[in-house]
Amino acid sequence: MKVLLINPPWTIKRRNLWAKIGGVLPPLSLGYLAAAVRQEGVDVRILDLNAPQTSVERVTDHLRDGRYDWVGITATTNLVHNARRVAAHVRREQPQAQIVLGGVHPTVLPEEVLSWPEVDYVVRGEGEITFTELVSGRPVEKIPGLSFKSGGEAIHNPPRPLVSDLDALPFPAYDLLPVGRYIPALGGYKRLPAISVVTSRGCSGQCSYCNNFHGRRVRKRSAGNVILELKLLKERFGIKEIYFFDDSFTEFPGKVKALCDQMVTERLDLTWSCFARFNLVNPELLRAMRAAGCHHASYGIESGDAQLLHGVRKPTDFDQVRQVIAWTHQAGIETLLGFMLGLPGETPETMERTMQFALELDPDMVLFDITTPFPGTELFAWAKRAGILKTENWSDYDLYTPVMRLPTVSEEEILRFYSQAHRRFYLRPRYLARRFFKIRSYQDFKQDLIAFLTILGL
Repeated sequence: MKVLLINPPWTIKRRNLWAKIGGVLPPLSLGYLAAAVRQEGVDVRILDLNAPQTSVERVTDHLRDGRYDWVGITATTNLVHNARRVAAHVRREQPQAQIVLGGVHPTVLPEEVLSWPEVDYVVRGEGEITFTELVSGRPVEKIPGLSFKSGGEAIHNPPRPLVSDLDALPFPAYDLLPVGRYIPALGGYKRLPAISVVTSRGCSGQCSYCNNFHGRRVRKRSAGNVILELKLLKERFGIKEIYFFDDSFTEFPGKVKALCDQMVTERLDLTWSCFARFNLVNPELLRAMRAAGCHHASYGIESGDAQLLHGVRKPTDFDQVRQVIAWTHQAGIETLLGFMLGLPGETPETMERTMQFALELDPDMVLFDITTPFPGTELFAWAKRAGILKTENWSDYDLYTPVMRLPTVSEEEILRFYSQAHRRFYLRPRYLARRFFKIRSYQDFKQDLIAFLTILGL
């Protein structure tokens, strides 16, 4: 039994800011899948076409290296077209292989994915147990979380319960990944080599624009279990920087504090960054994070207009945001604030309000994305009902291309503001001087120079 797991290459439009600042992180979902099936004695390999980024067609070179019984391909919405192209190459080169798609897009639209002749199965939701049962030969009709074809129609088995004990999962099969080729997004690291790690799954937020792939019930790994993984990454792979890729790293402040204390006790000497929620941090926690090596925290603020935030089910106390940003800076941690342009009800006036709030908060970095209603979210369902969804060409769902035709602001106004907002924030003389005096290493200088040239080119 031989299994190949494939991560399709990213394709990003040239003028999309992510084309310049986006990093390359490991497909941890495939790492977990590989570790799970390997425990059952299965010969498994991972092909990450995104590290280094290569063309879909290059998959044929790798397929000639061996004969595979099962090929699993992961797919997010804006990459699902590449996933299908990869599947087509697999079908042509290795017609005996059973092709399985998983990830967020196949999970929310299994009917669409199974309608493709290249695909035999869809694994919905968390896939470690489902995929392992499938390749181990369990009857398909008895596997929760699996969708498959039978008699020309799609069959969807009942969903599989979420994994309750994350400590019971084996660590991702890092030895099957090109670890030295991964790098976080620009501004998100201090040292290399770097890699991403997750310490929890799920998010308790109710935001209508978010597709909560891992559920509203947040499950956490123990601090001791995470420490063991960090030690492995440092000692075996020489990792110096960690990007904690949880949906909400600070969902359990007590867990984070325990983890930080152990990182200090173990003298891990790792620098790291994370996603945080501004309503789940406090000064004591931030100081503990900084002592453990945290240099960068990202907060999703989304808008400077309270009514727009209420409309997407993210009510926000702006005074609390101001306080948390101040606490974070006082702890010695840099901040990246994320904002969204083109929310339902957006106008030129509300976009300017968001801009002014970003300038007032004055973080170390900002990122303005264009609101994208991903399939499976409440926002997507609303846009479709309202008749304002412009396209279901999934390659346009890239956080840069407007895919909703809002009655309150034009596509051209949103794109113009997207470009101007980044320039207005980053090209301020005061900001440029502050960044210059913060340079402490060649990595800092290189990242700041690339960022400066990228903003000039918008």
